[in-house]
Amino acid sequence: MKKHLLVFAVVLLAIAITAPAFAAVEFKYGGQFRVRLLSENNALDGTENSTLYRSAAGVQTYNGDDNRNFIDQRLRLYFTFVASKNLKLVTKWEVGDQVWGSSSGAIKNIGGGAGGNVGADGVAVEVKNIYAEFNIPNTPSTAIIGIQGLVLMDSWIIDDDFPAAVVVTKLPPFTVTVGYVAGQSGWEGSLTSSPSELQWTNPNYNVDSIFATLDYSEGPFKGSLVFFFQDAHSSDVSINPATLNTPNRTYTGASQGFFAPQWMDNGTWVGNVSARNNYLFDLGLNLQYKVDWLLAYFNFVKNFGSADLREAYVGTTASNPIGSVPLGVPAWSSVDYTGFMFDAGVTYFCGPWTVNVGGFYTTGPDISSTTGFNAAGTGYVTTENGRVFNGISSTDVDWFTYPLATSKYFSEIIGGGIIGDDLYQTRGFNSTSGTKIGTNSMDTVYWRGYGFPTNLWTVTIGGSYQILESTKLSGSYWYFGTAQDVPVAYATRTVNNVVVPDYSRYQMSSSIGHELNFYVDHKIVDGLTLTLVGAYLIADDAFAPLPVNTTVATLNGITSPTASDAYELGARLQWNF
Repeated sequence: MKKHLLVFAVVLLAIAITAPAFAAVEFKYGGQFRVRLLSENNALDGTENSTLYRSAAGVQTYNGDDNRNFIDQRLRLYFTFVASKNLKLVTKWEVGDQVWGSSSGAIKNIGGGAGGNVGADGVAVEVKNIYAEFNIPNTPSTAIIGIQGLVLMDSWIIDDDFPAAVVVTKLPPFTVTVGYVAGQSGWEGSLTSSPSELQWTNPNYNVDSIFATLDYSEGPFKGSLVFFFQDAHSSDVSINPATLNTPNRTYTGASQGFFAPQWMDNGTWVGNVSARNNYLFDLGLNLQYKVDWLLAYFNFVKNFGSADLREAYVGTTASNPIGSVPLGVPAWSSVDYTGFMFDAGVTYFCGPWTVNVGGFYTTGPDISSTTGFNAAGTGYVTTENGRVFNGISSTDVDWFTYPLATSKYFSEIIGGGIIGDDLYQTRGFNSTSGTKIGTNSMDTVYWRGYGFPTNLWTVTIGGSYQILESTKLSGSYWYFGTAQDVPVAYATRTVNNVVVPDYSRYQMSSSIGHELNFYVDHKIVDGLTLTLVGAYLIADDAFAPLPVNTTVATLNGITSPTASDAYELGARLQWNF
């Protein structure tokens, strides 16, 4: 009997040694829960004048009072499945943002938001990340495949979640990263009332990007060289700022959103443009030096590339189907991407104190002070090619622009901060609703803050003090201006000793204002932190430029700048677990 048991034990041992090892999958989880309270005024449109846009007939077309008060919440859940040190699957989910008392989140331009009212039922779960990360055998490389978060050049190029394939190779002190990003795929529905009946692919709608970074890290020094190439095919991504966070299709239709180049024929608006061969190339450089008591950094990004533009016919008729070109429209004409930015700062650490100084600069569009060059005035001016950008006299994309997509944070009011990041800061159209004030739906963008800074520069100084082990006080001062002057009111002239509006010229300004930010951070218990926020912007004229592409009648009598101070008060309760 013992002999049989011994033989059985030997067989089991042999099987155990020779059989494949099946390791159990390790499960890790974490997340973030956040509740925010916000009260603000004038942060979105920059003016208290609720009757600003009143026509000559006395019809009020827009209420400029943008006071907002709300509470919202958001939950993010992170689940990671680890097979071994060589393979893991990462998932990230988001519930929210849910505005208390709202079933749709309609008062804010943020994610789903359903489920905030009585009963709280709603479908409010979003997929943030689902990707596999695995080491490539016999190489120093790691592959990351799936929907993942990507940040390049401290958010100055991209910072968002993308479907992507990325390979990271570590060759100390260097790291090489290459990747492909699918920004938009050219799927179309059928021409019937049931889009599910038929689908096909049209590569003209694609937005495809490839990138490469070379990172260096040795001692206190770090550096990065970033190459990013975006092939937007026949969409107007990066030319049209409205597409920077939401791709749109313009291959066979009109440009949509807040900006569009426009074709002119002898001074008459013909139509919106279509794009093709839309290539944006970004070259970025980052340098950083960090020791225990000092951090210094420098970022620089230059736009390169070009796009071909031509009018896109709007609508269909039996004799003029979608995509056809009306007679008399100029041939394809090229515009170049020429914008750039730089960003630098220094932070000094000394015990419970920190002090920082810094600033950034982004190029802007060339805006004429003569209304004939701009859509807000009495007409348009054509170039030698018959082309003009709506609202500006630039004939190239000389404002700093972005590929899809990013979220650049800086100050609290202009830059989104930690409380006011739910609506993009854009001047030149009605940023509250995202639609045009006036007679035409096409707008330019004079300047932007959060989350795609353009035609904006700032200098800042700030600091913090760890008053208690669990409590920190901090504050900062920011001055904001525009790289190019923007129109803030119509000029005036004297006729028969009477001052009257001069609708042929603008009053121009480049000063947005002075912003003060104050914060109190207090650790309550077990990673739960309460942050109190107060921000005030002492507004200068460029904080509320004239809206563009409106008739003179709509803006009748606006001969004085209308900017008003803005404030923000808020609180954030956040638990990272």
